[in-house]
Amino acid sequence: MLKVSKSLLFLSAFIAVFVIFFISAPKKSFAVLGSELLTSPWILKANRNSQEKYQLVDPNALINKTNLRLTYNLNGTCLLGGDASALVFDQPFGKTWRYISLSKYGKNCAKGEQTVDIPLSQFIGLDLRRPVGTFHVRIWHYKPYKIEIKSAFLYNPRTDLVVQSTSFGILLDNFNQAKKIGGPPSTVNISPKLTPSPTPTIYLTYTPYPSPTVTLPLTPTPTILPIDTTNASWSIQSVSSMKETKDRICNQASQSYIENWVNSAFELGINYIAIETPYENPSCGNSLAYTDSWLKFIRQKQLKVWHRHMPLAFEGIYDVPKNPQLDYLKIIYEYIVANKNFFAEGDIFTPVPEPQNGGILGVNYCARAICQFNSAAHFNSWLRSAMDTAENAFSAIGLKGKIKIGYFGFDGFIAWGDNNPDWNGILEDSTVLKMGNLTIDHYPEIVGDTMNNDLNELETRYPNIPIIIGEWGTITGGETELQVNTTMRAAKRPSVVGFNYWHLGAGGNEALITDQFAKNIQYDDVQKFFKYADTL
Repeated sequence: MLKVSKSLLFLSAFIAVFVIFFISAPKKSFAVLGSELLTSPWILKANRNSQEKYQLVDPNALINKTNLRLTYNLNGTCLLGGDASALVFDQPFGKTWRYISLSKYGKNCAKGEQTVDIPLSQFIGLDLRRPVGTFHVRIWHYKPYKIEIKSAFLYNPRTDLVVQSTSFGILLDNFNQAKKIGGPPSTVNISPKLTPSPTPTIYLTYTPYPSPTVTLPLTPTPTILPIDTTNASWSIQSVSSMKETKDRICNQASQSYIENWVNSAFELGINYIAIETPYENPSCGNSLAYTDSWLKFIRQKQLKVWHRHMPLAFEGIYDVPKNPQLDYLKIIYEYIVANKNFFAEGDIFTPVPEPQNGGILGVNYCARAICQFNSAAHFNSWLRSAMDTAENAFSAIGLKGKIKIGYFGFDGFIAWGDNNPDWNGILEDSTVLKMGNLTIDHYPEIVGDTMNNDLNELETRYPNIPIIIGEWGTITGGETELQVNTTMRAAKRPSVVGFNYWHLGAGGNEALITDQFAKNIQYDDVQKFFKYADTL
């Protein structure tokens, strides 16, 4: 018995020493933070009707995340169902809503701040492995309301430590690495829930898990792999073919020329090529057959197409009289349906590029004194109708929600009143929201301005709206390399998500190649932004 007691005493002493050592020993823990999406709190207030807020987010923000934690205050508003209280992720970028109705979560009609966890799986059609565009909210009501959204936080409870941020707008790529912190944090165990949390300050105990293994479905390896644009500057990187497509219907390039041209574009590091042939066939050549020839080589390179086709009578090209009486929406619809083989998922479709060039009565110049639009309101209404018409046509050929539509290409005067102190542009809010972005065909050097200054102005006019440079090139000549590096660097900012260089060539100060496919001096400079942005 005495022997047993001594053994027990020895064991107890050993355990006590071990516990004291464990408690006093320095420890390290690791925290992987989630992602706050908002750059500032959102306030949606109206006497009635709708209010929307948009936030551009990191395209990879959804990867390895499972939940959205929302902190908000309804101030007694009884949310309506459906898209009258939509919380939205935009995917594909600039086009399709993946949304839930906030009315189904938390406590509807409540006053005071509440926090809910919404599984990302509830956003029907949202693919967590694919890039995402904007995050936004839409509220519609027939009564006055004021709704405040303080925080929208992406996280994974298996791998993330959720902490209350002291500032907004820390995007995923700013802190997606595990950080060492000394000593255990003050923590409380919680689990995701669909009921309101009593406080917005929430901490999770982090238990180390092995990095989750994501198994993606196997897909066939294409014959020609797209160029690696991992280190690219923008998610949409395009080059224009206008001089070789729209301008050459009467003198079409050979198949070998088209193939070499596409190869030169591919090497540049783009993921889109802008094809700009007319919708109809002029008397001198077959536009449809020529379009098909270009698409054959573009698809062989696994590239996407930015369709920027033009009705002949819209501006009056190829000796076709300008005509404001034609039903251009019908022309657009019938073109898409009749040529469904021209289109593929992920393409961009612009119903009419630079539509303001058709002329807007009382706003800008109308060539030949013929205006396609009788007012700014008519212009805006037509833009929205054109997008609806295109969407209906793509739905008819099995591509509903799979084509990015809009991307019109406005000049600064139309978009934000550039160089006009008396107005802020003529685009209506409903038009901008429907487009989901602002695409500008803009050459500030022509008037002695800079892209940096003009993008600052545009961001001020339309904060949190993604921007695409629909056209820019070194058309003014001079120090072309300096222009490329100055202007394209100015466009390397979070708000700018796409850039279409005008044009590859041949011909003109802006051309990147010659007729013999030799590279002009600024080719390598443009290539750095498209292909090697991490070296800039």
